[in-house]
Amino acid sequence: MDMSDDRRQVEDERAAPDLDAERAAPDLDSELRDVIDDYLGHYVPDPEQTAGIRERILQLVRNDLYRGPSTKLRTSEGHEYSIASAAVRTIIRSAVDTVDGIRSRSVGIAAAGEPSGSAAEVRLTVTMRADIRFVAAADLIRAAVSEALERELGVPAARIDIEVEDAYVE
Repeated sequence: MDMSDDRRQVEDERAAPDLDAERAAPDLDSELRDVIDDYLGHYVPDPEQTAGIRERILQLVRNDLYRGPSTKLRTSEGHEYSIASAAVRTIIRSAVDTVDGIRSRSVGIAAAGEPSGSAAEVRLTVTMRADIRFVAAADLIRAAVSEALERELGVPAARIDIEVEDAYVE
């Protein structure tokens, strides 16, 4: 069973609207220009100090928008980093799909733990073959996802919620 990327993104958003700190893409360039113009209207800096500052700020905003929504995590050594949420979903989907008779559908991820980002909360939906026992499969899914999070991202899973959306017969 194969879904298009657009379908998976819709499924992801439906499964975890409160998990991912995903932002809509408003016209941040114009909003930021307004803030900068307002600031510069009240403060008259030395022209040498402001050379290119507006473009540097706008470039940072554009780079963030191009990357897309991201999840902030922290390794066990305390190294904080940000990774595209779509990349995390791909890692989790690949782990789920290693379990016989189980196929991933949607994936939601959120930073958890103390300090924030030192663990991950995962919510996912799956389809399963009709002859699969869910309780045993859920244990295998959790183990696969936990191992993938540790191996690929350096963070443990604080929680993994699994919902079966559909059953199928091969």
